Amino acid sequence: MHKSITFCTIFGALVALGSAAYAECTGSNGRGWGRGQGNGSFEMTVADKTCEISFPGFIFEATNTRIPATEVKLTHGPKNGKLTIAKGQGLIYTPSPGFKGKDKFCTTNTSNDPKVKGDKLSGCITVTVN
Repeated sequence: MHKSITFCTIFGALVALGSAAYAECTGSNGRGWGRGQGNGSFEMTVADKTCEISFPGFIFEATNTRIPATEVKLTHGPKNGKLTIAKGQGLIYTPSPGFKGKDKFCTTNTSNDPKVKGDKLSGCITVTVN
């Protein structure tokens, strides 16, 4: 039996943590994660302090259900900040003090769900700090 799997990401604005005004970090994980060419892009201001980013997830076509990535491995870290992997929640990017510009990091994501076991989502995300 052949399983049919399509890949997708969660889109939309994500609320930044640590800002009294709850400023937004906006963007999307982009496309191409199932082909190993994920290309996400987010934007934040220095006042935002952090950028919270969801994990790309799998779509199981047989039932049209979303299957979240459960394991995320950092394959290339950001040069001008730090990245925290919050298991089951997402990624939290924190720019270095005073940094403005573009910072990039890459991950490989998998799931322990038997419907997508062995499949991977890979790509990079660029965060622009204004």
